[in-house]
Amino acid sequence: MESTPHGDYSGTRLDWNECPLGPSPRAIARVRTASTALHRYPRGLLGEVTAAVAAHEHVSCDAVLLTNGVDEAVDLVLALTDTGWYVSPGFDSYPDRAIVRGVTMRRIGLDADWQPAVAAHHLRSRGTVFVAQPHNPTGNLFHADWLDDVMHGADLVFLDTTYADFSDDPAAWAPAARTAGRHPQLLHFRSFSKSHGLAGIRLGALIGAPSLIRELSRRQRFHSVDSVALHALAGSLEDPGHRARIREQVLTMRPEYVRALRRHPLFAEVRDTQANFVVSRCRPGTDSADITQALADADVWVRDSGPLGLAGWLRISVGTADDLTRLLSALDTVRTHVSIPRPSPRPLGAPTP
Repeated sequence: MESTPHGDYSGTRLDWNECPLGPSPRAIARVRTASTALHRYPRGLLGEVTAAVAAHEHVSCDAVLLTNGVDEAVDLVLALTDTGWYVSPGFDSYPDRAIVRGVTMRRIGLDADWQPAVAAHHLRSRGTVFVAQPHNPTGNLFHADWLDDVMHGADLVFLDTTYADFSDDPAAWAPAARTAGRHPQLLHFRSFSKSHGLAGIRLGALIGAPSLIRELSRRQRFHSVDSVALHALAGSLEDPGHRARIREQVLTMRPEYVRALRRHPLFAEVRDTQANFVVSRCRPGTDSADITQALADADVWVRDSGPLGLAGWLRISVGTADDLTRLLSALDTVRTHVSIPRPSPRPLGAPTP
C-alpha cells in the first residue's frame, strides 16, 4: 500500500492523484446540511445513492454495490476466489490485499510497450484477473482485443476504471451497461475519488450481474459506507458540470505537464498517459527515490514508482498551472544538487542515432 509521507499538506501535492479543483459545491452543501443528523443510521440513503449510481451507469439497482473504496471492493472479490492474477508494475492494493486474505496471486508482466506479456488464453478459467484500465502507474490503455479475450475467458474479472474519466478514448469511460450483458463474470469498479474529487471519503461501486452482486453483498459489513460519504456522492452526482470541469482541467493541463517535463534535463523520457498523472523516467545515473525525497524537502510531493514495480520512474499528478510552476522550480533546485552523467561520445564516423 502507498505510504504517507511525513510533514503537513501545505505544499504541492502531486503524489496521490488528487483532484486540484476540490469536491462539488453541491457535495459540500449536502454534507453540511446532513451533519446535524449524524446520530442516525443512513436509512434509505444507501438505496437512494445506489439508484443514482445505477442511473448514471444505465444498469438496474440490483447490479450496483457501493463499497468503502477499492480496498473493500478487492476484499469482497478475493473472498470468492483462491487464486488470482494481477498486473505488475501495477497498483499494489491487489497483491497486498491478497496476502491478507490468503489468496495466491500470479503476476502478469508488461512488455516493452507496457502491454500485458501474458496471452489472454493463459488466463482462461484460472481464477480472478485484476486489471486497471487505464493502468496505474503507467497510465496507458491495454489493447481492447486482449482485454475482451480476458473478459470472455477468465473465471472472474475485476476491471478497475478509476482513471477512465480522464481518457480521451470513449470506450474507456463508457457506462458499465455497455459490456455487462456480454460478460456476466465481469465486475466493474467505479471510483469516485479522482473524477468526483472525493478521495477523502473512500467510496466506490462494484457493478456486475445481479446474482454476483447479491453474493458480494452478503459478505459486506453492516453499513460499510457511511452517511457522510453517501451524502457527498449524492451531491456530486447532481452536479455533472463539476465533473466535466475536473475532466477538462486534466485534459487541458496534462499535455502542458508532459511538454514541460520533457524539456527538463532531469528526465530521459516522459510518457503521454490516459490518466490524471504523467510518468517520467529519471536520467541514467540518477536515483528516483533520491529525487522524490529532494522534492519533498522542497515541499513538492511526487510518487516514486519504484515500489509499484516501475523502477526509475516518477508518477506526477496533473495539478494546476501554479502547481506545475512550483514543480519546475523545485526540479531546477534539485538539479543543482544532482550529478547528471554526460552521454558517452560517439566514435568518429559513427552514424547519428
